[in-house]
Amino acid sequence: MKAHFFGATSALLLALASSPVGAQTTVVDEGTFVLRENGREVGREVFAIRRSGTGPGAVVIAQGRVDLGEADDLVTSLEVSGEGFRPATYAVQVEGAEPQRIAGRVAGGRFSARIISPAGEMMREYLAGEGAVIVDEGVAHQYYFIAQQLGESSFTVPLIIPRQSRQVSASVSVGAAESLTIGGQQIAARRLEVRPTGLPDRTVWVDAQGRVLRLEIPDRGMSAERVAVPGS
Repeated sequence: MKAHFFGATSALLLALASSPVGAQTTVVDEGTFVLRENGREVGREVFAIRRSGTGPGAVVIAQGRVDLGEADDLVTSLEVSGEGFRPATYAVQVEGAEPQRIAGRVAGGRFSARIISPAGEMMREYLAGEGAVIVDEGVAHQYYFIAQQLGESSFTVPLIIPRQSRQVSASVSVGAAESLTIGGQQIAARRLEVRPTGLPDRTVWVDAQGRVLRLEIPDRGMSAERVAVPGS
């Protein structure tokens, strides 16, 4: 049985059935990934990304839950704002044998995170440079925010990884259009090669709107794949 050290916090972080920012909210993407390690199914990730407003006043909230059976589960909530999807706040709760909660906020070009665990509380702070994206370890749907910077050529993006208490630079190269089979249906996709400094390379396939279809981290034998095409 998993240890729920933080009680009902997950209910506050994740309410997929409710509107995260009130009325006038549009669902950008929602769905489920099946998670595999070395070809064996190990869990599921359920998520929703919702948008309120347009232009500089837009707010996007991405919420998800990663269920990993006997391993630690994750509950995440990420808020970004404006046309550039600038990170504003982030919270992640780890449920399991080593429970942890991280609550962070971006202000003044820095990401400040409060980390709480049974061992105590600590603070971490690191730069949140221009174009920075929060992509936490073990969460597939957050790669959507890398895809929103997608153009026709390669680019570099600062990645904030809260569960590792670090920021790294990642090069992103854009491949040609491909065809994927998702949930028995063919869908056009773009292939992105993401190479974070000091971390394993990862490949992400996204659709024309930047919605994540598949994620692979070959060095870890890990993959996450949508169970159905977006919008179905």
